[in-house]
Amino acid sequence: MPRPDPVENKPPQHRKSRLAATLKILLRTRITAGLLVVMPIWITILLIRFVFQIMRDSSQWVVLAVLRTEWFQKHVWQLHMATGEKLDIDQFLSEHRAIYWGIALLSVFFTFCTLYLIGLTTRNIVGRRIIASIERLVDKVPLVKTVYRSSKQILATFTGEQSNEFQRTALIPFPQEKMRSVGFITAVFPDSVTGEELATVFIPTTPNPTTGYLQVLRRKDLVELDWSVEDAVRTIMSAGILRPDFLTIVPGSHLGTTADAPAQPSALSQTAPAPPAPSPAPGPPASGPERAEPSP
Repeated sequence: MPRPDPVENKPPQHRKSRLAATLKILLRTRITAGLLVVMPIWITILLIRFVFQIMRDSSQWVVLAVLRTEWFQKHVWQLHMATGEKLDIDQFLSEHRAIYWGIALLSVFFTFCTLYLIGLTTRNIVGRRIIASIERLVDKVPLVKTVYRSSKQILATFTGEQSNEFQRTALIPFPQEKMRSVGFITAVFPDSVTGEELATVFIPTTPNPTTGYLQVLRRKDLVELDWSVEDAVRTIMSAGILRPDFLTIVPGSHLGTTADAPAQPSALSQTAPAPPAPSPAPGPPASGPERAEPSP
């Protein structure tokens, strides 16, 4: 009966596993560092591109409609074409990219001018009456009325058209008494029965601040912070990683300060008083600033 071959002793794999773990950690840290550099730039580019496309598409159809007219092609571009024949604008722009981008920039500029004129019109009496008439027509449509009013109030809040009550942040005892959540004070009003000062607070969720909860609380239970809306949104979206330096959870604090709270004795003031120093021996007065005598 043949004897089995002795089992070969394999060397330990500690060095190989350590090298693989080091490479894994190195790749993870380098890729994470690269993402931290690239992702903010990419998100910014996407946001600028999105806004540019909206501004361009809002007015480009007007510019293209003017370019397609026979009068414009004949008198402005001075194209000698047969009667009824027009230039294919889409094909022309696809062949001349510089003109395409020029028309896109012109459309964005035209959108800016249109928005400026609309804003200028709403500042006078005639414009306000026109807007009020349009809003009365919108209020007659059930679903459109709700969407229009809500979106208008939200935009007015974040663009600064409302009072300072809409630009205040605070810490709210939510979801329980010993916990604090970041929220936005949307209104301050007295209680209908007791007259106590109440506040409606919107508490956004993390990391998506567009959804949240609406709470009605006593204003004295809030910790009002000296944070801007941008600071609060940045804190919420970063899960607390990016936050302002000053933060307190003392109830009743106003705008992030504790000036209204009673002063607490310091540790030095709680120590035993020092014994009085011995009175100096009589002699000539020490040199120094003379004490002013009271005037009669």
